[in-house]
Amino acid sequence: MLFKEDWDKCKERFDAFWEGEMIDRCCIAIYAPRRKPVDSKYELREARDLIEKWTDSEFLMNQAMHYFSNTYFGGEAFPLHWVNLGPGVAASFIGASYVLAEDTVWFDRNPIIHDWNNMPEIRFDENSEMWKIVYGITEDFLEKAKGNYFVGITDLGGNLDIAASLRGTQNLLLDIYDNPEGVKSLVNKIDEIWFSCYSKLQELINKYMEGTSAWMGLWCRQRWYPLQCDFSAMLSPAMFEEFVKPSLSREAEFLDKSIYHLDGPGEIPHLDHLLDIDRLTGIQWTPGAGNPNVCDEKWYPMYKRIQEKGKNLVLLGAEPGNVEKLLDNLSPKGLYISTWCETEDDCRELLKIVEKRSIRRYS
Repeated sequence: MLFKEDWDKCKERFDAFWEGEMIDRCCIAIYAPRRKPVDSKYELREARDLIEKWTDSEFLMNQAMHYFSNTYFGGEAFPLHWVNLGPGVAASFIGASYVLAEDTVWFDRNPIIHDWNNMPEIRFDENSEMWKIVYGITEDFLEKAKGNYFVGITDLGGNLDIAASLRGTQNLLLDIYDNPEGVKSLVNKIDEIWFSCYSKLQELINKYMEGTSAWMGLWCRQRWYPLQCDFSAMLSPAMFEEFVKPSLSREAEFLDKSIYHLDGPGEIPHLDHLLDIDRLTGIQWTPGAGNPNVCDEKWYPMYKRIQEKGKNLVLLGAEPGNVEKLLDNLSPKGLYISTWCETEDDCRELLKIVEKRSIRRYS
């Protein structure tokens, strides 16, 4: 691979990770600036407008190739372009409008469900503008990849999050009390649409490359995807069990491997329910703005609960100076860490340290 010389060994480490094991160390992705670009012809430029920034394949390709050419992918880091049209984009495949913004794309500005007794048809519209954009960008990147980088599935979103875009967050919270069966029926319909969207994108990707990836930066030979429900931060554990867990269980059964995106302290009360989902492979923890980094010992008891239940643990954005401390306290088996270094040499040195620490835990 043009941007990743040791990819074959990385695949072996990912294989071990998904089985809750390790070969010579935990999986760790380390990103650093390259000393010399692989190809210097790509230069960053500002997008002319928001349409170009989010939807123009040629502009996005130039940005991606500049990033690949100037980044050293150490450990299990690899060149990946996941098609980013905002979190929960599947809502727009059903009928939600979208609003392009500087930092994201919004899908909840104009809910389409106003009256449960006069529901719009909830179906996957392959002729929707946003589906055509997502599918087109994915296909374009795949056709041009030629084995030099990977293309990941777009951020479809959590099913209750999609429901919130279609109904409105405040309305959906009230509906959980006033119309629980209507909410469950809606989520069941979204499940089927989610499965269809995933399958169509996965089939497209597998025509061009081996394996699956997405925004979390992991690679798997089989069908895998990040699961999530940001809406659940507003729910009690009992509500999570009733309205969220069944959908997550269906998604985990549908996929070969899955990692739940546990987003902030508001979702920690649901951890026991998540750990009880047999087919869920692991948990990825995001502390959220204003909270200590994933390396902070405050989170260690939670990490140990996750690992003791036999689930994989994914920690993104770890501070490089604290990676050793993590490894002194956690099992390297089924562990994935992402971090960064200032130089390629620093990256290689950190990899040596990670290997020594991983082996020491099981020597």
